[in-house]
Amino acid sequence: MRTNERPGSAIRLTAAALLLLLSLTARAEWQADPDDKHEVAAAKAVADMKERVPRSREYFDQAYGYAILPSVGRASAGFGGGYGRGLVVEGDRVVGTTSFWQFTSGIQAGANWFSMAILFKDKEALEEYKSGRLQFLGQAGASLGPWGVAGTPAYNDGVAIFAVTRFGLIAEFTISGAKFTFRPVRSAEAPEETD
Repeated sequence: MRTNERPGSAIRLTAAALLLLLSLTARAEWQADPDDKHEVAAAKAVADMKERVPRSREYFDQAYGYAILPSVGRASAGFGGGYGRGLVVEGDRVVGTTSFWQFTSGIQAGANWFSMAILFKDKEALEEYKSGRLQFLGQAGASLGPWGVAGTPAYNDGVAIFAVTRFGLIAEFTISGAKFTFRPVRSAEAPEETD
């Protein structure tokens, strides 16, 4: 019995098929725990953002990780401030909680509530966020009722930000300081520390 195949071609074909399969494997996507109200709120904020800001979908799909703050509140009249809390997701799991503090000064008046996503292009950008060194300055914008969307058009130092207004009325041209904090969640598999 004679075959036209070369002995190495079957190996090459198998290797090529394996490489193709590995390249098509999708990263696991985070799924909220339905019994955790914070995770459910975060998942709803992500879905809303993807729907209202279609260009954010590719950022979520390609991001190494992200912080999602489902509800950030801001108020201002000359000086202003804002605060919100949320979750930090890496791959398919929540790795921590986060908070956002903001102080603004400039031409501004109003109040609004919005959802914010901070997307990290790579592990280095996420680690920078976890260290607490990430901060932003300066902003301009307007929102009325549920209309208002903001975001960076591309990654800047490995970070992209999208915000979607939930409710409020605010107009501003300000200088601001923003501080983010990160607190890791304790893994269920981690042994308890003893004194």
